[in-house]
Amino acid sequence: MNVVVLGCGRVGSGLARELEARGVEVAVVDRDQAALDRLGAGFTGRKVLGTVLDRRVLTAARVEQADALAVVTGSDEGNAAIALTARRLLRVPTVVARLYDPRTAEVYQRLGVRTLAPVSWGIQRLADLVTASPLSSVATLGTGGVELVEVRVPALLDGRPADELEVAGELRVVAITHHGRTTLATGASPLHSGDLAHLVVGVASVGRLSTLLAHH
Repeated sequence: MNVVVLGCGRVGSGLARELEARGVEVAVVDRDQAALDRLGAGFTGRKVLGTVLDRRVLTAARVEQADALAVVTGSDEGNAAIALTARRLLRVPTVVARLYDPRTAEVYQRLGVRTLAPVSWGIQRLADLVTASPLSSVATLGTGGVELVEVRVPALLDGRPADELEVAGELRVVAITHHGRTTLATGASPLHSGDLAHLVVGVASVGRLSTLLAHH
């Protein structure tokens, strides 16, 4: 997997190191050479010096070939513009942008850009977003500690009860979409291969849900 991180502040540098630790190929872009240098000698990913608003810099970072892009500079306006360009024009499959203004974040979420609020989302969660392909984030609830996600039911769960995707206090199936019709779920509700299961998930448990899906 190939991920480009735009912005090398505390979140960007931490994300880059976390992704590299997960075996992901990473490129980091920042206009400050000192920021890139703080990644340390042990960082083996690519470092690209330049402004993230420069198309030539994005080309050098190979954004158009990336599987995912994380935009974590200090500017909401810049992050939103770059994220939408990457999603709509450069066709990057997964784009995540840090936006401080929740109203702006909501707008861009509807446009296909995954967004995060830095107060409630950490480096671990951001890494999960750009690498966890079975999950589709629908909404962040309340102050950000809980997320509503959709997952496609794998074949090995066909006919099994919904509670096989549940962990008390961490994961709960709240609805199931079957043949285009969505109904509220109970623990005994049957799952069918190809259904969409809608779950509420604690932010810290998203990785656990990915693990459950991987074992099915």
